[in-house]
Amino acid sequence: MATIGLRDLYRAPITTGSDGKETYGTPVKMAKAISAELTVEAAEAILYADDGADEVVKEFVKGEIKLGVNDLLPADLAALLGQTQDSDNVVYASGDDEAPYFAIGFRARKAGGTYKYIWLYKVKFSVPDETYNTKGDGIEFSTPEIVGQFVKRDDGLWKAEHVSEPSNDVAKAWFTAVREPNTDAA
Repeated sequence: MATIGLRDLYRAPITTGSDGKETYGTPVKMAKAISAELTVEAAEAILYADDGADEVVKEFVKGEIKLGVNDLLPADLAALLGQTQDSDNVVYASGDDEAPYFAIGFRARKAGGTYKYIWLYKVKFSVPDETYNTKGDGIEFSTPEIVGQFVKRDDGLWKAEHVSEPSNDVAKAWFTAVREPNTDAA
């Protein structure tokens, strides 16, 4: 089924412990989502044998997410780009800024009352382009977009996805923590 909406954009910081293990911090709600465009790049190899294709292998390489939002708040911008923010909420960009990795989560409404819930596990954003226009005869909104690259985690996972009604237990907990695989025996 097609999606007919987008909402609830979250970011969760990733920290690396002294043992090299990555863990997710508490998800933080970001700006209101306007659009989320995901593009996935896959490596492909075809083995030819006996004058024909014998085997095809496709493997995830990386992806790109382009987020359109109603506003990039100073705290979100500073966090996503590794910039500093002072006590007056002024964000300072430096040539030495290093954007950290984040998990990015959101949900998209589907027909019939269900939602598709998504977590991208490891995303690094780049400084967004900015456009400013003078006000003319009419009102025209100018909204920001920010682009990030997403990659696999060390365990090979790059995305978690779930479709359900919002009353489902998995859906209710979706934005309280980044979803990890359920290791309970089936």
